[in-house]
Amino acid sequence: MRLSSGQDFIQIGTDGGLLEKPVLVSEIILAPAERADVIIDFSKHRGQNIILTNDAPAPFPDGVPPSPDLSQIMEFKVKQKSSKPDTSTVPERLSCFETLEPKDAIYVRKNVLVETTDEFGRPLFELNNKMWVDPITETPYNGTIEIWELYNLTPDTHPIHLHLVQFQILNRAPITVDENGNIIKIGKAKKPDLNEMGWKDTVRANPREVTRIIARFGPFTGTYVWHCHIIEHEDHDMMRPYQVLQNHNFDPCIPIPGVCRDDSFTQCCDHSHKNCDCKKYHDEDESSSHHHFLKEDHGDE
Repeated sequence: MRLSSGQDFIQIGTDGGLLEKPVLVSEIILAPAERADVIIDFSKHRGQNIILTNDAPAPFPDGVPPSPDLSQIMEFKVKQKSSKPDTSTVPERLSCFETLEPKDAIYVRKNVLVETTDEFGRPLFELNNKMWVDPITETPYNGTIEIWELYNLTPDTHPIHLHLVQFQILNRAPITVDENGNIIKIGKAKKPDLNEMGWKDTVRANPREVTRIIARFGPFTGTYVWHCHIIEHEDHDMMRPYQVLQNHNFDPCIPIPGVCRDDSFTQCCDHSHKNCDCKKYHDEDESSSHHHFLKEDHGDE
């Protein structure tokens, strides 16, 4: 998306809230379910009509350009005079932001995105070559940090959405795949764009790339889903359940040391929730409940 006036957006937020700092961008790429909070300064465009335009092909990134109807999203009609003076400014720092560190991850999960056909020749989209009804294979423990690697072997970008959690994008790297679909080479990793470096629940997994994300799972236990947010894909069958397992060493009602208050699980967890697993008695200064599992605790997963 771009503005026909050629001016920049000031992006201040992503799917899960405010960025740490505002980011100036001339265009914004949004896949289904992705969100961006932006500020637009119209003060130098009095009396103009400005179009928010779209030139994203579908399927993205190598599909058909949008039709004329889809290439124009919205029109802004800027008045010659404002009703009252605007003295607002954009803060240099927007939020307290906790960066999740790869060294704190207890597990790295390799996930593969594939496109194939069923026995009738109809398109079939799968995660890890499994269908929705297959047994659950992703089982993080409540309160632990994991890295999920999304290897996209398909020719399309898939917006992958995880329920329950907000995550961060670590990087993306090109992959080389042989004629049998085996990954034979992984290239140099590249950091996400500056306007992607916030809390996310949906990430664009680009074709022939591995996209790496990191998340702290919780604060609730139970069964949730992760899926591609293109409806034709999630319906056929790019959606899988995952299970957040109980962690007896973790109490979500105790603030996690070093975590921003707004990011704390205590914001969304209380003793009345059946899957919250709050301990009846605890010391507010206790930190032992947040000790991590070792990698070997996952056994054969």
